[in-house]
Amino acid sequence: MVHGTPRGLLSALTEISDRLSEARANGTGVGVLCVTVLPDVALCRLSLERGHKLEAEVAERLRRLLRKQDMLFGGERREWLLVLPGLQSAAVLTLAMMKIGQAFNAHPVVLEGLEVEVPLTCGASMAPEHGENPLHLVQSARIAALAAAQANLGGQIYDPGMEQVSPRLAQLERELRACFAGDNRLELHLQPKVRPQAGKCDAAEGLLRWQRLPDDWVPAPVIISLIDRMGMRHLFNRWLFQRAAHTLHSLREAGVVITLSINLSASDLYDAEVPDLVGQALATWGIDARQLCLEITETGMIEERNGEGVTDVLHRLRTLGISLSIDDFGTGFSSMSRLQQLSVQELKIDRSFIQDIARSEKDREIAASIIELSHRLGISVTAEGVEDEPTAAILTALDCDHLQGYLFARAMPVEAFVTWLEQPQGWRRIAVPGRTPDEDQVRRGAFG
Repeated sequence: MVHGTPRGLLSALTEISDRLSEARANGTGVGVLCVTVLPDVALCRLSLERGHKLEAEVAERLRRLLRKQDMLFGGERREWLLVLPGLQSAAVLTLAMMKIGQAFNAHPVVLEGLEVEVPLTCGASMAPEHGENPLHLVQSARIAALAAAQANLGGQIYDPGMEQVSPRLAQLERELRACFAGDNRLELHLQPKVRPQAGKCDAAEGLLRWQRLPDDWVPAPVIISLIDRMGMRHLFNRWLFQRAAHTLHSLREAGVVITLSINLSASDLYDAEVPDLVGQALATWGIDARQLCLEITETGMIEERNGEGVTDVLHRLRTLGISLSIDDFGTGFSSMSRLQQLSVQELKIDRSFIQDIARSEKDREIAASIIELSHRLGISVTAEGVEDEPTAAILTALDCDHLQGYLFARAMPVEAFVTWLEQPQGWRRIAVPGRTPDEDQVRRGAFG
């Protein structure tokens, strides 16, 4: 967190999301200003203490320029974000950048009697003109600030022409927009989650798939990167929730009732409209909320001290009856403290702890500890990346609730998933170490 500013980037995203909701209701705009200190030789030579004092002074000057309804946040190093709600036109942003320039150009910062010139540049974006996704608006403001610095200008408002893209990237963006406009090439494929103790498949994960051409599948990470780059995360989430509910409806029509998991980034939890979008999708297709599970990825992005907005969103999701899961548990910043903070009903052990479990005693101990402690807390556990019989047998012996991986099946279209469930050759036996064959757990699976 930057000295002198109350909160950081993720809190800024929450503020922008809240102001966007108000703007849609009253027909006004929301502006985002990015103020950055440019690299300077003199500033590089400041001591750590003087550097902190400089940042605090810059933040205080910016705060004095704010209107009553504006908010100031700390971004990256020596970067500040200003959120300006209730705008009637972009002219307010231009005026704000002029005032910021004047405030620093006319009066250098004084540190312990030493005058320090602070070279600043500003960039601005505005909703709805430049999109309605909080992160996209911040990124657009940053791009505008970079363009202003390159042009030796005090500030600029974002323009799409500031971004140069390759012909292939431009083509992918056009096709992805078409997908959300009614082109059905974007799909959810289902990968089974097998319950080995009961010998059945009662859940699946919905994985994003996009087939551009017969032999051209766009990888899911590329799809998500494009969505974020284009500022379409909110639109994508609306599509995702509707598609998940429609998938559950199609399965019900085929006589199949399961729990469906879909991935949601932790940053999406700063979007106050997510619970409403989920609720609308479930109501549209008449789906019981208990059939939907949201797997939260990138949980390290959640600020423990400034997660008021996230707490509200999680509470509203739980009120709907949605279950929550932590994806890729054991990696990055995911930890047992996240289980308490997020109040989840499931966690997924990351495949990095699963792939060598048959050969690594350390990995077996880690998996056993996670499963035992989770069960004590009333949390179910899924192991992903299960690709062979020995791994499945060990996890079954450890009482892991669900197994998922290529040993059973790859992700497949809904129709193929229903057929897979009906295949008698899918039944297989897991030889659990230390048990007789008669005690073996039966599980349903098929090689993908």
